[in-house]
Amino acid sequence: MIETIVIGLLCVVLAFLARYKRLSWTFPLAMVILFVFLSIRYYWGNDYEQYIDKFTIYNAIDRFDYSDPDERWEVGWILLYRLFQPLGFFSLVIVLSAFEIGVYYWFIKKYVPREWYWFAMFLYVFNPYFMLVHASMLRQALAIGLVLLSIPYIFKKRFVVAALIIVFASLFHSSAKILLPIVFLGYLNWKMGNKGVIIGGVLFFAILLLQNIVLHMVEETLSSLGLNKYTYYLEEGKETSELATGIGFVYQILMMCMVLYYEKKQDREIGLLFKLTALSFLFIPLGFVAQLFSRLGMYLQVPMIATYPHMVRSIDNKIVRVGTLLLIMAFTVYDFHVFFNSEIYGDFYIKYRTIFESFVWR
Repeated sequence: MIETIVIGLLCVVLAFLARYKRLSWTFPLAMVILFVFLSIRYYWGNDYEQYIDKFTIYNAIDRFDYSDPDERWEVGWILLYRLFQPLGFFSLVIVLSAFEIGVYYWFIKKYVPREWYWFAMFLYVFNPYFMLVHASMLRQALAIGLVLLSIPYIFKKRFVVAALIIVFASLFHSSAKILLPIVFLGYLNWKMGNKGVIIGGVLFFAILLLQNIVLHMVEETLSSLGLNKYTYYLEEGKETSELATGIGFVYQILMMCMVLYYEKKQDREIGLLFKLTALSFLFIPLGFVAQLFSRLGMYLQVPMIATYPHMVRSIDNKIVRVGTLLLIMAFTVYDFHVFFNSEIYGDFYIKYRTIFESFVWR
């Protein structure tokens, strides 16, 4: 935990210094530091052991068309294992880390104003459901990065290209297929504002009240898309979090309303990011009854790294602007603290280990 805090704070400071033109190099430096930090991790995260064990198992099977009815891993991921068999699992982690850091470097540079790089970096590192969780769920993290790359094509209304990218992402985590309808968001030019807040609020509470009906509809959708294996996640409840109830629940609703309201002040391209972020909030009430929805929401939460900086800078009243910034940071830090002290994640993340602890290259 200490290593994560120190590296995170260092990178936030470097990103802050990048606001000065002569120090613009500090932001790429921060991303390089994160790349090294993620590349050399070892048995860090809930699923690391499973991934390294499966690397050996899949590569020990002669035929490629390995199939197991109880297995939930996709052909694209198995192919990656095959490709990296001569180089080892550590090499695969290094390449995946380079891809993730490269994607987020591109995303922040493209969509976040220079003076707000530090805030985007803060969200990426300290919101536990970005960098930290991605370090564990390798397959979905790769799929999320690919879906992120589809956003410019969605904006340009090149829905075929965007759809192909999302389909490609589904080769590594099949859940990405469910996101195919978002490719048409580029055609939605409607500004949200007050009407968006009302509609978003109504949808949020309607989904909350009609959870069982929505759950049945999703089961049918999964079946029609050939994603029956993901009904496994429908059996599991939402991961316990204190932010799922009480004041945290109110905070999430407040953030959704603010995102919807301040979308009207953005240009069409940034407005698309606001719409994607707003959609992610609709998965929150469903996440209470099935883990699958929390996982699906992760795809749409990532644009938040750019949405929140734009939202905060759009607030005219200085007191409200600073208050909103501090509120977001406070809840992010609290969630970070809960994450490292949770029964689910704590033991797997509290101690940062490196590949140099291994006696052999695996």
